[in-house]
Amino acid sequence: MDHDHDHGSDDSTSTAKSCPMIMVFHAGHCERILWRGWVASTVTEFVLSALAIFLVSFLYEALKFLRQQLARRAARRESEQLAAEQRRKNEAPAAGGCCSETPLAEPREQTYWQRLLASSHIVQSLLNLLQIVISYLLMLIFMTFNYWLCLAVILGLGLGYFFFGWNKKNPDESECCP
Repeated sequence: MDHDHDHGSDDSTSTAKSCPMIMVFHAGHCERILWRGWVASTVTEFVLSALAIFLVSFLYEALKFLRQQLARRAARRESEQLAAEQRRKNEAPAAGGCCSETPLAEPREQTYWQRLLASSHIVQSLLNLLQIVISYLLMLIFMTFNYWLCLAVILGLGLGYFFFGWNKKNPDESECCP
């Protein structure tokens, strides 16, 4: 039984753009990265690809930071609104006071659909989707098993955390579940 095990061959690309798919850790510079068209066959292409991967990894950490900041801002805004409503309720004069007899409206809890369709939740959902896509792409890059590309992912994530991860207010905040 004859099987074709050359996963790196492709009739539509030239032999110069053909890189074998190596399924063990290696340090070569010829690598097919994520898509058929992203082939680093020269050292220059490989270095530029590694720098791009480093930058995407760094920006992934920035995206996580942005989502945390937006969530904090939305929570702060909601708590300020509740506090202001509570103050207005406490400051309302008793019946027969000097002011209008029109009662203040009771603060109304948002319904499930109002919270679900709130612009802040939609933005958070889209950013979460983007974060998931980037994280899986970084995982697939790591699974090229190329030492240099793995190092680009690790260093990008590490430097990104250095710049953005220190700003956690609560040390119990989870990395996986914002």
